[in-house]
Amino acid sequence: MSPAPAPSITVAPEDSGRVVLRLGILALVAYLLLQIDLLALAACSLLAVYASSSRLARASLSGLRLTLSTKQLRARCGEPVDARLYLKNQNRILPIYYPSVTVREKNTRRAQTFQFQGLVYPQQEVSLSIDPTLGVRGLRHLEALAPRSHFPFALHLAQSKARSTSPEIIAWPRPSPLDVDSLLNDPPRFRFETSGEQSIHSQTIEAARIRDYHPGDPKSRINWKLSAKLDKLTIIEPRDERQERYELHLETSKELWPSELAFERMLRLVTTLVSELSRRKVIQGITLDHTHYPLTSNRELIRFYDALATSAPSPRTPDLPIPPRRFHLWILPAPNSQILLAPQSAPLFEKEASK
Repeated sequence: MSPAPAPSITVAPEDSGRVVLRLGILALVAYLLLQIDLLALAACSLLAVYASSSRLARASLSGLRLTLSTKQLRARCGEPVDARLYLKNQNRILPIYYPSVTVREKNTRRAQTFQFQGLVYPQQEVSLSIDPTLGVRGLRHLEALAPRSHFPFALHLAQSKARSTSPEIIAWPRPSPLDVDSLLNDPPRFRFETSGEQSIHSQTIEAARIRDYHPGDPKSRINWKLSAKLDKLTIIEPRDERQERYELHLETSKELWPSELAFERMLRLVTTLVSELSRRKVIQGITLDHTHYPLTSNRELIRFYDALATSAPSPRTPDLPIPPRRFHLWILPAPNSQILLAPQSAPLFEKEASK
């Protein structure tokens, strides 16, 4: 296997280099006019320094090779990625002075610059700890490119076309601020013709909590209004909020999230919602389109965030769950690019809400 060809090098004069060149030319012109040997010596020295700086800068940087690596294969957008940049000097004689390297998210214009504060000596390799960030969710790569250096002083800047690409990194959506308590304490409800407790919950949900009065039950727990309707003493068991574990449903249909901005905003809010509910241990799982993801362990959470990072708007029509089930909530769009939780999916919810 033949070795990889050396990357091409471009050398450009800096402001200080242009000054040296102009002084050398002026000294040369003055010597030709005045025939003063000292001016000839000055002209030769200045022009030689200018030319040698350009050659040395090119020769020094030609031996630089880059390697960008990271053991962190997942990261949230906007958070630092633990990565290392390895700089190897393949020259036999010339060191590389204070090289700078640009690190960017591949196929984007978001770039950061990192500089090694020292010399990379011949036939040696140094490592630089860097912490770039990813700004776009999905399967991403970091790319190190355009290493540059001065040699031996700031007359010329040499820039190489050497580059290196990191392993694939899954970038999760960045969390957005969300009032989770408001979503859970006041979710949209069905409209029913009944009153009392059943006015805000389905009969299926409430039936599990209704039972006959038994001797020994506290009289304060008797629901007198419902007892009068049923003509017998009846108790409605209180909800045990500590036992509630929600099942969430998310449809990526374009009918719900018609614009790219709305879709990306929704992913960030869902990330916040799932993270907070998992922290409170009140979420059982979430269904993303037709795929169900249990959310009872960190490994399962990671699997769901991976799916969220690579999801895209779906052209299909949202499903219609009938009948609604207890503690099952659908994530739907709300005004001002927010989300809401409803006990049924969008078309049926909108139909009920319009009555």
